[in-house]
Order: sequence, then C-alpha cells, then structure tokens
Amino acid sequence: MKAMIDACHGFFTLPDEEREEFKSSNDLLEMFNCGTSYNHDLDKFLMWRDFLKARVHPEFYALSKPARFSEKAWDWIIHHAMNTDRGFEILAANYYPPCPQPESAIGLPRHTDSGLFTLLIQNEMNGLEVEHNGKWVTIDVPPNRFFVNLADQMRILTNGKYKSVIHRAT
Repeated sequence: MKAMIDACHGFFTLPDEEREEFKSSNDLLEMFNCGTSYNHDLDKFLMWRDFLKARVHPEFYALSKPARFSEKAWDWIIHHAMNTDRGFEILAANYYPPCPQPESAIGLPRHTDSGLFTLLIQNEMNGLEVEHNGKWVTIDVPPNRFFVNLADQMRILTNGKYKSVIHRAT
C-alpha cells in the first residue's frame, strides 16, 4: 500500500506544467483528469484538494509520469479480482496540500460515492468523517490500511439492504 501512496504523492509533486498534460474535461469517460477543487474567485468556502482520476477498466490507461506510477496502479486495480466484463473502474487519488487559511477550507463537502464501493487508503492524516445520527464522527483509519466504503450502486444491487455512507473530508 505504501508504494501506491508514494506513487500518488509522486504525481502530486510533479511540476504544474507536467500535471497539466493529464488535465481534461469532467467527463467520467475521459482517460485522465486532474486538477483542483478550489476556485478563489467563486468559492465562498474552499474545497482544498488536488485530485487525479485515471480510468483503469475496461481499458487500462497508463500515466507516463511519474516513473513507475502505472506499474503500481496496475497492482491495485480491482477488476483482476472481480473478473468484471462490464462497467468501468476509476483510480482516484486526492491530495490535501497545506492550507494557509484552514478555517476557511474543507477537503470535500458532505457526499456519497457513486460507484459500487470505494477502497480508501489513508496516510497518517485522519480527515475522513462520516455522518452518524446527525453528527460528524472522525474515522481513525490506521495508516496504510483500507477503509471500505459501500457506495450508491451497492444500494441498488442489494435492493436497499446496504446504503451509502454520507461522509466528508476535513
């Protein structure tokens, strides 16, 4: 897991002009997209994160930078284990850089995830919060461990037995 975290960190530490090569529209079917969630001119409350999204199934699109990123990503994609022929899988990485005004920023607002499930690998920064009985509870995920989040499509597949967890990143 540490190798995947290090590979993602390697992407986020690339110079801006090198990361720009992977920027595209917000279309989920694009091979790659990266960018930031904050807009100083429009946002009243800043969503302070950088992100990378790469489509890895049904076709695996390899990032050419940083070195060995795609090799590490290939080891972690899920369709190998699930033997899925349909659907698509996205590898997403979020980076929360130091914020000069943390009182005016959040990582991501309240939401659910749209896919089947999310495997979250968290580093030593505990920023994941879930909504429980109307209150926000910080989830203490030990570094280099998985947090499995059932997403919106799981609710559909289980006829409502399981439902998405409302969460945010701080």
